[in-house]
Formats: sequence, structure tokens, C-alpha cells
Amino acid sequence: MDRLFFDAAALVAIVFAGLMVIGRNPVKSVLALVVSFFGLAVTYVLLLAPFIAALQVIVYAGAILVLFLFVLMLLNVGPEKPDGARRPIQSILGGLSVVVFAGLLLGMFRASGARVPVMAQPAELADPAALARVLFSDYLLHFEAVSVLLLAALVGAFVLARRENT
Repeated sequence: MDRLFFDAAALVAIVFAGLMVIGRNPVKSVLALVVSFFGLAVTYVLLLAPFIAALQVIVYAGAILVLFLFVLMLLNVGPEKPDGARRPIQSILGGLSVVVFAGLLLGMFRASGARVPVMAQPAELADPAALARVLFSDYLLHFEAVSVLLLAALVGAFVLARRENT
């Protein structure tokens, strides 16, 4: 039964993340991202990591997305206007490439027989001190890579939001 809830929450997170990416209205995209974050929080709870789930809801769905909505409303960004030039071959090739990539990825996972590593004591994930020790020792490189990725996204957002004075 837990597997069914986990799969449903993961599917909700994936579907709404996809809707966020393809959405034309920025406010609707941010709201889709909120639903995706809540789906991720449910998956964290089912993986016996309630502390990470609470951080997901409080930090990401609470603070960061409220900031996104504030900036969107401050900038008064409207929906993207279609340019009128339809490119059906690009749509077909893009969809086909997504399907091929998903198939290759699924085949790679099945061929490797890889399993998700599970900590010996999942109850330790509820303790912030134990989580911090694991995060800053075993996964320090991953943590720093995510911080660089977030910094690059922030710089990209500033570049995109900057208005040219011509």
C-alpha cells in the first residue's frame, strides 16, 4: 500500500513539474511547482524522512515560491505571446527525442539492476544533527554541486530579468 502512495505522489510530482516547464503563464507555472513540491514532500515522508519533508514544505513551497510569486507580480510578467510561426517538425522531433531518451534511461536502469541505497537506520533521518553529519561528510560534493547549480540559476534569472535601456 505504501508503494502505491509513493508511486502516486511521485507521479503527481513529475506531472506537475512537466506542467510547470511547458506552461505559458508564469503564475500558473509557479503554482504547478508548488504542487510538485508537495508531491516530493509526500515521497520524503514515505521514505521515512520527515525532517526533509518539512524542509521541503517550509523552505521551498513556503519561502522560495512566495518569493517567485512576489517577483512575478512585481515585474507584471504576462503570458508568452505566440509568434504565429508553427514549427511542427521541431515539435515532433522534440517529442520523439523525449520518448527515446526515456526508453534508453529505463533500459539502462533495468540492465544495471541498481537499487536505491537505503540507510541502515532510516529513523536517523529525523535527527537534524545526524542528517547534517551525513550531508556534510559523505555527500559534500553533491551538496556543493547543488549550491553551484542554484547560483547559476540565480545569475541566469538576473540576466533574463534585466531590461535593456535602448
